[in-house]
Amino acid sequence: MKILRYLFIAIVGLFFYSMVLAASYHNIYNSPDGGEKRLGFLVQPLKFMAEVPTMINRYFSKDDFLVVNSDSKDGIAFTNTNKSKDYPSLLVSYKDKKFGHKFDLVDINSGKSLKHWLTDNEAIFDFAYNEENPRKPPKGSDLYFMHPLMLKDSSLLFTCQLTSLIAKIDKNSELVWSKRDKAYHHTLELDADGNVYTCTLPFKSARYDFLPDNYEEYSNTLRDDHITLIDPETGNEIFTKSVMEILIENGYEDLILYKGQISSDPVHLNDIQPALSDSEYWKKGDLLVSCRNISTVFLYRPETGKIIWLKHGPWYNQHDADFLGNNEIVVFGNNVVRDESVMDPAITVTDKLFFSNKSSHNEIYVHNMEKDSTYAPFHELLKSEKVRTVTSGRSEILPNGEL
Repeated sequence: MKILRYLFIAIVGLFFYSMVLAASYHNIYNSPDGGEKRLGFLVQPLKFMAEVPTMINRYFSKDDFLVVNSDSKDGIAFTNTNKSKDYPSLLVSYKDKKFGHKFDLVDINSGKSLKHWLTDNEAIFDFAYNEENPRKPPKGSDLYFMHPLMLKDSSLLFTCQLTSLIAKIDKNSELVWSKRDKAYHHTLELDADGNVYTCTLPFKSARYDFLPDNYEEYSNTLRDDHITLIDPETGNEIFTKSVMEILIENGYEDLILYKGQISSDPVHLNDIQPALSDSEYWKKGDLLVSCRNISTVFLYRPETGKIIWLKHGPWYNQHDADFLGNNEIVVFGNNVVRDESVMDPAITVTDKLFFSNKSSHNEIYVHNMEKDSTYAPFHELLKSEKVRTVTSGRSEILPNGEL
């Protein structure tokens, strides 16, 4: 009887604990003031209780974002054949342990490090942790840097995915400036004037008339991605514009609501590529924009606010777009399927992202603007090498035709 009594007490306690978790999630994480008005001094204890399961899971889980490679335990493999003279070095961002993210300039022919940047990652995470960010990860979480950009003086710009940070370090790894006023994510790309485009996410979304009137309920959860231009010398913002606003203003609201549904991550901006010169199909300063969750790439002209070209597929869940020559664009298609019936589409859960039998690998798509046709020149190579980047992933076709 005593065992049954203890079991009953445990079940009842777990039930009430779950009720507290549900209430605290709604009143703290989804309220504009973080629950301060309604719960006062109870906010911090309730947040701790709500985050206990996450902390326990993180303690027993392996580190996130470690590379898996069938041929090399460290995730990076080099070959000594067919050495590349046209593209001898590569900037690599990788990690080997929690808070162990590293930057290296690597000789692509030998695998040797030509230069190394060392940052205090735990200090960076502490600075990037911003209480105003409703999507902030729990304190003590891991972090990883996205696609660092090396400038001519060997300084680096990088964003810190899942937190609220963009930063610049000099060639000696000393911090030059950093910002955490919004979430900075995905790629950093130089334009023709030496300024940098980056993907950003304000802490609060704009109000949209195709959504319900309860703006305060969704303002902290709707991911309202922006195209943002910054000065790399100072970090000052030069231009910013919501991608959803761009689509709506240009008559593409149906792409956001194409299923008659809305998710918390309706477009998922993941690449902004500025045109560095004029061609028959784009002008210097135009932007090639990739939106993963609607499998769409478009050309945007900031000076007029107009979308001058847009294409939905054949790629899906793509994660990179580049200009090629004077009349083609290249798109890195992850070509994975997201099962949103069992996951929050705002969160990447890799075991709910899968390759289908029809498309078992990533694909490199080339779209010819003149012929208005798309082809996949590296299909057999990617298939035979089993290139299967589930999320993220980038590519570049080099001047000599190599990938």
